[in-house]
Amino acid sequence: MLKSRLWLLVAIALLSLSACKQKDTSVTIDASDTQAASSASEASASNANSTQTLSSNDGKVSIVLDGDFTDVLDSASDWVDQSQVKNLTLLQHDDDSNITLAVNNLGVMKIKPDEYFKNLADSLKNNAAISKVKLGIATENRMNYRFSHQQNGTLLNESCVALVANGNLYTVCASSDSASDDALAATLKTINLQNS
Repeated sequence: MLKSRLWLLVAIALLSLSACKQKDTSVTIDASDTQAASSASEASASNANSTQTLSSNDGKVSIVLDGDFTDVLDSASDWVDQSQVKNLTLLQHDDDSNITLAVNNLGVMKIKPDEYFKNLADSLKNNAAISKVKLGIATENRMNYRFSHQQNGTLLNESCVALVANGNLYTVCASSDSASDDALAATLKTINLQNS
């Protein structure tokens, strides 16, 4: 299931935490992923999926996307290790696309965002357990990244955004063992952050 995947996400994201000031409240994917996400969005529109707005249970993160996602947070212990449940603020799954979406509130950061993003990039590049790493350009408050890893004999693809907002670190990740990178990127195209 997702237990090893979400453990890996949290392990990468917990590299270092630091406090910083929020400047932007809306996040979109970087330019290198825009065309791919647009193509995937057009393809999903032809599948007659409805547009949804998913909100984290702490009210800090909302995601606008196409699909038929359903909340599986109440059964999070079936999806993630018990030690990771406390950080999860959203866990949704779309059976049609086989995409799982997770939001983690990893708490107050202890280093500057640029240093955190550099450490995250270095960790991803040097992690022998993952492959096909692709890093977006880090801004003041976010960095996009993709990677793949083996889980129970299956290659699981991950597309994530690390966000700094209101002094906290959040990760938003879409994962699947069958959906394309373009479909995962489209899932993360519009992420909004509460400004408080």
